[in-house]
Amino acid sequence: MYKDLSDILICPECKGKLKLSINKEENGEVIDGKLCCDNNHNWAIKEGVINFGSKEQDLSNNWEEMFIQNGYEGLDKKILDSTPENMIRINEMTKDFIINRINNHENKVILDIATGRGMLLTELARKITVDAQVVCADLSFEVLKYDRLKVKKINPNLKINYIACDATNLPIKENSIDLAVSFHGIANMLDKIPLGVVEAKRVLKEEKSLLNCGTNIRENSQGYKAMKEWFNSQEIYEAEKVFTNLGFKNVHEAASFKNVELITIAEDNGQKCDTDLIPYEGEWFSVVVAECKK
Repeated sequence: MYKDLSDILICPECKGKLKLSINKEENGEVIDGKLCCDNNHNWAIKEGVINFGSKEQDLSNNWEEMFIQNGYEGLDKKILDSTPENMIRINEMTKDFIINRINNHENKVILDIATGRGMLLTELARKITVDAQVVCADLSFEVLKYDRLKVKKINPNLKINYIACDATNLPIKENSIDLAVSFHGIANMLDKIPLGVVEAKRVLKEEKSLLNCGTNIRENSQGYKAMKEWFNSQEIYEAEKVFTNLGFKNVHEAASFKNVELITIAEDNGQKCDTDLIPYEGEWFSVVVAECKK
């Protein structure tokens, strides 16, 4: 993390102010240290990443286990090889859309919610043209540790902070962020998607925006039925509704954003994929970005 990030951080336990202690620093980045509040909640900074004690999801995206099995670069290749060609193309279009929005506005602090393997982050590191500080938030300390090393090779001058935390309880003050983005990250939060959207709004400054992308399908489709059956098997009810256009828009409007606009990046039919339930093979889907102004 970079030292000035501590100005907008709060303790996730008590919401108190955090004091920074530094053990090791390189070029202004704190590599090893500690954050502590007045209530003696202590949070370690290791390998440049703040660890706020969050745990990875049990039901999906257990990155630490997959890294152990495949290695970091091996996992990237494995996932890319299993991604249908049309989704690779649409993912590139979606990342370019978000990065263009970043580059066309003055944003001093950008929050990437549920960064994951850094699919958006690595592209942003290559294409960013504005002077901005990036904050990457993800449940997994392990994935952020590897993201940091990967991005250092791409753009060592880009100022990026990595915080392992729960995106439904961000350790960030209200009205602190100039732009929040999520590349299918919030959309992977299962039944906590509404909480992730609400929390993104809380940390945004007034008049600033959330760009949140997701995949939408039709309610009368086999893919929707499969999603509903899977959620029900996990005793998660009605979460599948957010994967329709209306449901996706409703979850953002329910967070009381001033304005919500759904922007369709692309539409296509699903291709065979063994790793994701949707897009369902042979069925219509769209990838959209919800642009929401606070």
